[in-house]
Amino acid sequence: MNQKKLLKFILIAMVLGIVIGCIFHYYLTPVQAENIASYFKILTDVFLRLIKMIIAPLVFATIVSGIISMGKSSALGKITLKAMSWFIGASFISLLLGLGLANFFQTGVGMNLPIPTAPVDVGVSATNLSLQTFITHIFPKSFAEAMANNEILQILIFSIFFGSALAYVNHLQKEGSIIGKMIDE
Repeated sequence: MNQKKLLKFILIAMVLGIVIGCIFHYYLTPVQAENIASYFKILTDVFLRLIKMIIAPLVFATIVSGIISMGKSSALGKITLKAMSWFIGASFISLLLGLGLANFFQTGVGMNLPIPTAPVDVGVSATNLSLQTFITHIFPKSFAEAMANNEILQILIFSIFFGSALAYVNHLQKEGSIIGKMIDE
């Protein structure tokens, strides 16, 4: 698709979203708005699932192919440190940006939706968070579990080890097998 057409479609969708949101806000009751929002939730859930589905394999393939293309390089440690720094830095910036924008725009204020009476489990437990659990959580128990749970940092760590191993095997094949050289002697 042409980039100009894509930009035009994105801008049209943004304007339509704002207009429809304003219309719903001013002309619907909170119950009606909640009912209509449940239908939009289907689209957003499907879209987010598709995005999450592609992120983990994309990270794995990109990191592994990048390391293999470098070969047996002494700069691998520097690149690994840079990749981890970018990951942690981007995560920190996105958290700050999200918190700042949410506090500035105060999203959801004035919607007058009923507050749930029963406690809601959001899946976050802050009681067992420590530096030890954070550092041990970086390293995956298994690659399949990291992929299944979409643990991007664990996938990044595994990708670095896997790519390094493949680069080393590739280097050995180019030089000729060490075992084969030992047998010939």
